[in-house]
Amino acid sequence: MKKNIIANVIGKFWSALSGFLFIPLYIKFLGFESYSVISFTLIVAGVMAVLDAGLTATLSREFARKDQLIVEKFRVFKTLETCYFLIIIFTGIFIFFFSDFIAVKWLNLKIIDPERVSLFIKIIGFEAGFQMLFRFYMGGVLGFEQQIKANIFQVGWGMLRNGVVVLVIYFVPSLEMFFTWQLISTIIFTILMRFSILRILSGKYILGFKPTLEKEIFFKIGRFAGGMLLISLIASLNTQMDKLTISKLLDINILGYYTLAISIATGIYILVSPISIALLPRFTALYSKGEKENAKQLYKKINLFVSILLFSFMANIMFQGNKIIWIWTGNSDLAEKANIFLPILSFSFSMLALATIPYDIAIANGYTKLNNLLGILSLFLTLPGYWIATKLYGGIGSAYVFCLVQTMITLVYLYFINKKFLSLTLYELFIKNLLLPLIVCLAMAYGLTFIPNVFKDNRILTFLLIGIFTATTLFSGILIFVPFRELKNIFNLRKNNLSN
Repeated sequence: MKKNIIANVIGKFWSALSGFLFIPLYIKFLGFESYSVISFTLIVAGVMAVLDAGLTATLSREFARKDQLIVEKFRVFKTLETCYFLIIIFTGIFIFFFSDFIAVKWLNLKIIDPERVSLFIKIIGFEAGFQMLFRFYMGGVLGFEQQIKANIFQVGWGMLRNGVVVLVIYFVPSLEMFFTWQLISTIIFTILMRFSILRILSGKYILGFKPTLEKEIFFKIGRFAGGMLLISLIASLNTQMDKLTISKLLDINILGYYTLAISIATGIYILVSPISIALLPRFTALYSKGEKENAKQLYKKINLFVSILLFSFMANIMFQGNKIIWIWTGNSDLAEKANIFLPILSFSFSMLALATIPYDIAIANGYTKLNNLLGILSLFLTLPGYWIATKLYGGIGSAYVFCLVQTMITLVYLYFINKKFLSLTLYELFIKNLLLPLIVCLAMAYGLTFIPNVFKDNRILTFLLIGIFTATTLFSGILIFVPFRELKNIFNLRKNNLSN
């Protein structure tokens, strides 16, 4: 598992780093309103991801099971792949016909022609379909616990799609070229990823595609996939509604500032993602073999470390946000406007990330009922809440609603997942694993702000100083809360029963 976690860390680190490196260049070569348009197209892709219908999670779970033959896994793959192609065709038609309405009636554009934006939406709708396929195939590779291979593809795709495009727009600075290049890059890597997963399943490369829909497969996985569909739908509404509301009610540049803050805050969520990706197949395998106590012990050892990791980065982002955005973009005015949202969003994404490992426990057991129930109940707050808060307080109102919802959902979710599958004491669950690490990390990060920044005009040295502050907070939390022998077990530095 250690190699898988390392591979996932590299993949997710690249995802975070590529955004950190390339977004300022997009703004420099294309202009800030163009970046705001790009940020809206990311919302379109995010909303379309709901049509994943839980099929990626279903495929990964089926491939991770130890009680299923490879022939059965291949049948599941073919049926789910056919479903994906049907979904992509449907969404492509839908986006094509509604792109004009979105560009003209929804967005508050000042400079860019709505007809051009309509074209961009059509392109991104098509590309989002291939993104879904790419992640579907990658989910299958991850289900086989081949994280190294999956992350090689992920990094390669990111370099071609998000990195090389900088050279393209340097010579041809237009959004048309930007979106077209991203589409071509995604198509190429989707085809390569399909070859890879078919090689794993059949031992050979298969070029053709034959539609296959087996009723027996639907009956077998339908309940889990249906639950995942509802989870995806609710998650899409809860995570995209704030940005959709801002794009409708406010100037599109406000969406750009908000999205910049989210780009940094999302890095907190990315921290736990590689650990989660490596753990899900392991939890699935343990529960499928009935080894519940081993799964519980693995959760206990990982979860405390995850809390310290998340809160260390979150606290320093909250207190150093203005400097971080300035280091990133080189624009102090942009940093000031985007930093308004960053402390709230960084806490929000920390709470969202805290639910990731318990979510793996639920998915490993095929349990989606709680996610759906909490998600549906939260809609009664988010649907009117975002609209009213944005109307009254602007973008900051949306940020507060997002934070409130994520905090409430995470705390309730932790309680019920623990009650059903883990049976930790409430002290272990909330005080030891959450509240105490949060207090220590906030206090440490706040105290470090009193150290004067003698490099205030140097972005690189200021970045290094903030990195030292974050590392100090992290290692202090680890030394306070995690015994050394448990820390070794987390990274599998010695053999134990859990690794076996």
